[in-house]
Amino acid sequence: MSDRRRSRASIRYAFDGVNRLVIRDRSPLGARLRPARIVDGMVATDQRNRLIYHASSRLDGKTGPQTLNLDGTWKLTPQHELALTLHGSADEPRQTLYLKGAIVEAKAHALVFALRRSADDGLRETQRLTLSGRWRTDAQNRLNFLVEKADGSEDRLTLQGGWEVGPRHELLYRYQSRDGARRDRDAHALIFEGSWDITRSDRLVYRLAGSSDSAFEFRAGLQSPSLLARDGRIAYQVGIGLSGGRVRQQRVTLFGAWKLNRDLSVSFEIPYADGRVQAIRFEGEARLSARDRIAVALSNSARNKLGLTVTFTRELVPDAGLFLRLRRDAEERSTMAGVRVRF
Repeated sequence: MSDRRRSRASIRYAFDGVNRLVIRDRSPLGARLRPARIVDGMVATDQRNRLIYHASSRLDGKTGPQTLNLDGTWKLTPQHELALTLHGSADEPRQTLYLKGAIVEAKAHALVFALRRSADDGLRETQRLTLSGRWRTDAQNRLNFLVEKADGSEDRLTLQGGWEVGPRHELLYRYQSRDGARRDRDAHALIFEGSWDITRSDRLVYRLAGSSDSAFEFRAGLQSPSLLARDGRIAYQVGIGLSGGRVRQQRVTLFGAWKLNRDLSVSFEIPYADGRVQAIRFEGEARLSARDRIAVALSNSARNKLGLTVTFTRELVPDAGLFLRLRRDAEERSTMAGVRVRF
């Protein structure tokens, strides 16, 4: 390093255990480390997801309230705390700042953290930090939040634990965080509001409420390709990658009511929280089988087959005319083929 670079002041930032800004700098002469300064203030983010520190005491030798803008790459630590690696330069090495707190809310386009403000009180709701972006899954079926940046790029925050499905079909993520003051572990549960969809034979989708571009698309395998409508369920197996190369097998069972429509499409009505019911709609190719059962091979909206067949019995299809129509169509097809079929 040249003498010119060595003579420049070097400023290092950090956050202490209660998220106060700590500033350490080296004097240009001899590059000696000066005593650390702790600056009271509050953190926030701007529309470009930069970290903003609103200082309430002296900052950089000036008086009065001041603001410091810090830009860099966001990450999530294995302990579910936020880390920001500041953009480096030719003269300064990169430095990473760690914010102490926990994830408290997940929305379609936001991830919300509660940050510590007192060594005694732990987390206080008055100190919140929100990052904007969208949700996706990665190749290991883990939940990822993509933080939007000013240049169009995205920082990926990965929830590294497993997820599950709640009693009202909501997607849940549970984790534990350690309180630095008490050294205890606090349990947290994030609830993702949304609804399920089935788009391909090996895909299971959870669309977040209030968004058209925030969704989890899981690679999944059907437990059985043949279902009875009276059972009112459909089950999948999903593998979730965990730390250490481990894979957790998660069973996802959706409960609801199968309905056969007059146009031979099929609806699967799923109940959610607050009495909300939403239906997954499938295209169908129906045939009448023995004992007056209707077997419907399901397809997605683009008419691509899903490898899934639902069988309806007469008591679940009160429309008698539908049975007559299917019988007549089957007889016509068999006659054209030169073979008579009894139903």
